[in-house]
Amino acid sequence: MHYFKERFIEELNEEGPVSVRVFEWPPAEVLQTMSPNDFDAHFAEWVAGQKQSARDRAQENLDVMGCLDRFNSLHGQIERQSVIPFVGAGMSRPTGFPLWGDFLSGLTSDFPDLHDQIESLVNNSEYEYAAQCLIDRMGEIVFSEEIQNSLGSRNRVINGPVQLLPSLFRRGCISTNFDYVLDEVYEAVNLKFSGEFSGDRLKDTPRRMAEDPHCIIRLHGEAESGHGRVLTRVEFEACYASANVYKEIFRAIISNCSLLFLGCSLSADRTLTTLKEIKQSASVETPRHYAFLPLYEDTDRETRRIELGEADIHPIWYSPENHDQAIEDFLLSLMEGGFHD
Repeated sequence: MHYFKERFIEELNEEGPVSVRVFEWPPAEVLQTMSPNDFDAHFAEWVAGQKQSARDRAQENLDVMGCLDRFNSLHGQIERQSVIPFVGAGMSRPTGFPLWGDFLSGLTSDFPDLHDQIESLVNNSEYEYAAQCLIDRMGEIVFSEEIQNSLGSRNRVINGPVQLLPSLFRRGCISTNFDYVLDEVYEAVNLKFSGEFSGDRLKDTPRRMAEDPHCIIRLHGEAESGHGRVLTRVEFEACYASANVYKEIFRAIISNCSLLFLGCSLSADRTLTTLKEIKQSASVETPRHYAFLPLYEDTDRETRRIELGEADIHPIWYSPENHDQAIEDFLLSLMEGGFHD
């Protein structure tokens, strides 16, 4: 499995180089060159062990958090290809892209007198207000250049569990990210998206997804263009006002499928509010949604559960010590069949 290959090679090479007089070679290179069949067999055995360890960790976590049955329900829906991943900034972080708060705080380098104000807004999860303050001061041209420089790179080595998504989801992706990590992940396994929708083209989404669902929906735009961007307070108000296209897009997408939120905080979130409004106004039952979410020590679990439940989002909690490991464990366990008796 390609996802584990570099990790396996690094582990082999930890034993130190193979030396013959003044010459040295990495152990993985020697084994692969001299005995490729043994290399492949050892790699397959090692991967099986990694998957089993992931399943053990995931099951223990799910048991402790009381989420095992919910996880199995999610697995059943994924097997029927009735789940679309909703991918947030947390899934791009292992590749080196910043979370929204870090990105906005970093923009104050040339505007130091804004630092304390932006930090305060970010700490209160008021990202759209922070973005509005920044664009009002620096202007559209500078703001767009900062976004493209920070989030538009296509030359980074992709890292993290985002690489596992193509093995589970063949019905497209939804993202609020500006970066192109998902494009590169799916292209790497010859599953290039058949369509990309953002800005004005979002209006075409429901029909196109019905005809060919393997699309990427960039709800808030992309790094290389300010057209259709949704980041500042003014932009959010324009796009998420009542009777807006975003609500209709959500309504159409979730008419017959569930969402799985990955790398999303779902805190003071427009998506959460929109799904609540759709749920409240629906005259029929709508699909349930799921979210992989960290359970911090100060999380009021009862309040959070009710808040998410109003949008029909149901959390699969994990311990926050290692976000990436927990999400990797969950995704690998879904790929390996869940935990049905």
